[in-house]
Amino acid sequence: MSKGLVFFSLLYLQAQLHRHFFFAFFIKKRYFIYAIGAVFSTLIGAALLVVVNYFWIDTAYYERGEIAISHDFAYQIVLCVVSTFTMLSFFLLRQYAHEVQKRNEAQLMLSEINVKYLHAQLNPHFFFNMFNNLYGVSLTEPLRTPELILKLSELMRYQLENANRDTVSLKEELTFIANFIAMEKERVGQRCTIKYTVTGEDSDLKRYRIVPLLLITLIENAFKHSLTNERKWYVTIGIVFNGGLLTVDIKNSLADKLLKNNSTGLGLTNTRQRLGLLYPAQYSLYSAEIETYYQTILTLNLKSSVYA
Repeated sequence: MSKGLVFFSLLYLQAQLHRHFFFAFFIKKRYFIYAIGAVFSTLIGAALLVVVNYFWIDTAYYERGEIAISHDFAYQIVLCVVSTFTMLSFFLLRQYAHEVQKRNEAQLMLSEINVKYLHAQLNPHFFFNMFNNLYGVSLTEPLRTPELILKLSELMRYQLENANRDTVSLKEELTFIANFIAMEKERVGQRCTIKYTVTGEDSDLKRYRIVPLLLITLIENAFKHSLTNERKWYVTIGIVFNGGLLTVDIKNSLADKLLKNNSTGLGLTNTRQRLGLLYPAQYSLYSAEIETYYQTILTLNLKSSVYA
């Protein structure tokens, strides 16, 4: 009984060694190193089983000459391969179940937050202000009216069509942000200095994907909490995308005490929750009040994301 337990324990340890130390190379697509490691671990495991069998578990079996050591070695190789694949199958099934659970949780949270966001953003006050601005522009600069109507319609369509999608291209998300900023420029007029820059290859922006409506809360907060009459009112947004790494750097003026909105911090909290759930260990989000301005910096690795 104890000998059989030792034998199967060695078989199990060989499979675990393969999973923990060599299978990682397969996941990283380093197939040549994985192949060498797999062959090495299998041969070492089979040789160890033959040695244990020969000198301890069943020495009489070999002394009777019922099987050649070379045949037993081949048999042990087969056992090692079968045990390894069995172990990997259980491991992959467990990983798949875990990923499905994470995806389901992420989708539930995404849907809930998106619904809340839509209710907050697609409200009568927002569109009342936008249509009032459009009316004013149509009287003073009628040639600009079609362009602004188009931007507003794109803003509405993006939110309605993409709120429940898993991902959109980074290009689509940034176009939505650009339209939002354009409408904010019309709302605040010349009172606020707004700078918005995007740096990155257009082909990369189209190729990489991101969860929709992830960045807009940060942009919206910058406008919402920057209103000032005592200092220069400004919002500066710089977005850089390079090598799969997205960096969003936002600076805005601090609101006057009398004009400051009572913020619950819910928008930023929801954004952190979404990032933690959808992009675990792939982001950093920094926000702080620095003397006369507020700064928010988000870095997000889209290259290694499952949503890329």
